[in-house]
Amino acid sequence: MARLGDALRQKREQMGVTMQQAAEDTRIREKFLQAIESGDYQSLPGAVYTKGFLRNYAGYLNFDAEEMLALYTGERGGSEPARTFAPMKPLVKRSFIFTPTVLVPVVVLAGIVLFLGYIYYQFTNFAVAPHVDITDPPGDAVSQVAEFTVKGTTNPDGRITVRVSPGLDTINDVRPARDGTFSVTVTLKPGPNHIEVQVLDPAGKLAQASRTIQLSPPVSNAPQAPQLVVEQPANGGTYTNAPVTVSGRVDKSVASVAVNGAAATVGTDGTFRVSVTFISGTQTIRVIARTAAGAEVQETRTVAVSYTAAVVTVRITGGDAWILATVDGTQAPGTNKILPTGQVLTFTGKSVTVRTGNAGTTFLAFNGQELGKMGEVGQVTERSFSSP
Repeated sequence: MARLGDALRQKREQMGVTMQQAAEDTRIREKFLQAIESGDYQSLPGAVYTKGFLRNYAGYLNFDAEEMLALYTGERGGSEPARTFAPMKPLVKRSFIFTPTVLVPVVVLAGIVLFLGYIYYQFTNFAVAPHVDITDPPGDAVSQVAEFTVKGTTNPDGRITVRVSPGLDTINDVRPARDGTFSVTVTLKPGPNHIEVQVLDPAGKLAQASRTIQLSPPVSNAPQAPQLVVEQPANGGTYTNAPVTVSGRVDKSVASVAVNGAAATVGTDGTFRVSVTFISGTQTIRVIARTAAGAEVQETRTVAVSYTAAVVTVRITGGDAWILATVDGTQAPGTNKILPTGQVLTFTGKSVTVRTGNAGTTFLAFNGQELGKMGEVGQVTERSFSSP
């Protein structure tokens, strides 16, 4: 066995690839691979095709193709040996005897027949380009959806490449089914799209077909969605010992904005800004903008909230209340006085104490957790909190 064939066979066996599997993967007939590995070059279809097969097979086995071709040329002695035909033995049938005068024309005729058969074999197997036919769509078409499936038929051993322009999107190495059918889903862009299907057979012959598909989405009567831009918070942001500020802007068609279900005030310039208090952990913020016609759009953000101190929020609702707050043993500014309804104060420290003269109108929140009112109307109460 030739050194080239030994190297190829040993590498294939090391890779755990059977001869049948190699033939299917490379699209080279199994009998040709066997001839290459056994050094039986007389069984191959000619030097040009043999080199093409060898280049493909060497690449499949991770060999350097040029080195393998050089080894092949060396084993062939630099040129393809001439094919010879064994002379036919004289046949004797009854009294008829093949004499040299009869034998020479017969041999010549047989050689011509064999030569013509060889040329026909080469032509039909390696010279004829593959066929490709796009069956769906049967011609240029119009689509209302962006995802479109192109179907067709080609040679079962062909390799298909689909190109879509504009955009020059390419889908490579599509394999047809055993019966030669194929289907490829492409993404169309608004307007005309040129779809080109190319097929390459194992002999390197190329065929192609094309279609033009117009993407025309259906006209919708639904209300146009408003524009919403959430500027804060940044997605994935981290907040420590502080509420999360949610701000952004909307267009003039927006009638209302809600942040996690709570209404946000939209200014005349279309901007909004609210503060949201969360408990510790990963929190989701959902902002929804709606038009008067009912169209809406929403944006979501995810933030991480943590507390390393005691954060106490005091909210006066339903009536005035006298409030005294101390933070780390010191009286907090703005307290020890009567606060009107609607007033909101936040205190942060290692320890926070809140004393109220009207517990029924004083509501507390600690590290994002709503605690409700401190007691009954007119009741004097006190609550203390410390950092986690």
